[in-house]
Amino acid sequence: MKISKLYVYPVKSLRGCSVASATLTAQGLKYDRKYMLVRVHTQPDGSVTYESQYVGNVDVLCLFTTSFLPNDEEPHSIRITYNEPTGAPAATEKAEKPYIDIPVAADYKQLETVDLIIHLAHCIGYDMGAACEEFFTKYLGFPTKLVYVGDSTREVKGNVAPNKMHVTGTTDEKQTVSWSLYIYGLVVWLLGYLVGSSEVGSTSEKDEDYRIHFSDCAPLLVTSEVSLEEFNRARKESEKEIALDMSKTRPNIVVGPSEAGDMSAFEEDFWGELTMRNLKQPKDSNEPKILLTSNCGRCKSLNVDYDKGKQQPVSDQMLKRLSDMKRRVDPGHGYSPIFGRYGFIAKDSVDMKVRVGDLVEVSKTNEERTVFYWPGLSAGTKPKKS
Repeated sequence: MKISKLYVYPVKSLRGCSVASATLTAQGLKYDRKYMLVRVHTQPDGSVTYESQYVGNVDVLCLFTTSFLPNDEEPHSIRITYNEPTGAPAATEKAEKPYIDIPVAADYKQLETVDLIIHLAHCIGYDMGAACEEFFTKYLGFPTKLVYVGDSTREVKGNVAPNKMHVTGTTDEKQTVSWSLYIYGLVVWLLGYLVGSSEVGSTSEKDEDYRIHFSDCAPLLVTSEVSLEEFNRARKESEKEIALDMSKTRPNIVVGPSEAGDMSAFEEDFWGELTMRNLKQPKDSNEPKILLTSNCGRCKSLNVDYDKGKQQPVSDQMLKRLSDMKRRVDPGHGYSPIFGRYGFIAKDSVDMKVRVGDLVEVSKTNEERTVFYWPGLSAGTKPKKS
């Protein structure tokens, strides 16, 4: 197998950039989802709250494209372009599309902060200012700020992090885990105090916390080219259903076959770890590893027509087709069908590079599918709508 495509999404929920290579960071591919749009809600008492925006809930976000300038190898800025929906009246055919440029890494220390909650996990965003607010408010039609993640990170809830895969939603197990960690920490501290060793209690990869930026649940999403082909084969040709483009699934790493027959559709459900190898490097060199922990449950963002910025007609809706293929294979996601796996960069793989064309080996597999658990997102934990 090999990496067939790499995608970076500089602004969460806007269209991404296809890149030839990417550097792995603790929070995902470099430059990925460092910015996010938030809707500004002014309450009757004058207080202000901020709501993160997602394609699927705000379909027109797909009309914004992003690109790295001058290139994706050594970018210094990101260009965000607004594209009129297909069929909308345009001023002139040759009119330049409206855009705004932002830095790949903002100087955020002096920026005002915005408190954010994304899937019950708190973080801070740095307000990118009036020019960005004016640009996005104009085309979205409601007060909108662009925020930068800066040095802020979010907790990975539930059992999605590699060192929390044992966690479940039952109260007894959560209490057992909590007390076990407390007792373990106390024992380690006492041992360190008694023997005076700085090495006792040193943090291993299993004990280290994994943190994320603005990504939903994990730093990476891995998908399969072969699974997409299988999905598109399920179309009813008589009804002229359209094919799903991989970009709509918003992956970071797309894995494809090196030769015919070396992948089967949806085998990624059982992948636990991937190892990448660059053919130009010696075999004994360090090879980046991706730890795959959870399935990705799909929402109605798959149904968005990227040319029109709105939901597709029922006959062309991808979410229903995926459900019809019996892809509701994770009880943790309830009725949401599964496509792709959430992943984390192994601690010793941070700062390594991956490239389109790199060989991919499944270095660990799971005997059974993992079951997703994230309070507020997983089945049985979602807040009831008032």
